[in-house]
Amino acid sequence: MFMDGPHPNYDHLHPTTAGRLPRSRRTEGRVVTRGYAVGLAGQVPQTWVFFDRIEPAYAFGRAGRMAPAGDITSYGVYEAACDIRWDQDEARDIRTLLVAMDTSQREVVDGQDLIARWARGTSPRSSYFQPPPRKQA
Repeated sequence: MFMDGPHPNYDHLHPTTAGRLPRSRRTEGRVVTRGYAVGLAGQVPQTWVFFDRIEPAYAFGRAGRMAPAGDITSYGVYEAACDIRWDQDEARDIRTLLVAMDTSQREVVDGQDLIARWARGTSPRSSYFQPPPRKQA
């Protein structure tokens, strides 16, 4: 699903399983970030977009699917890792997205709760999702 077309925002796209996703790490020449990938398909070209939190990932996929003209006819939200490595020979970053296809989030999450958490974590002063602080017990 969503893996058979070209993906202009990633050099490599690999399906995998949750147990094979690399852990997050940061070195001088490589940054691996764990999070969630949203796959979109329909009238628009197949696209994958990576988020480091599930709230904006789910909101993005769900909002896209609500487009009435059929631009996006299906979407999926999966655990993923974005691996960015500097390639000296090409003098640029090589972007790889690894998607754990065995972790579809659409069936196991409370979508209304995720949307509410996403809304609480947005601010007109920032383009980044800021999760609200956890309540002290």
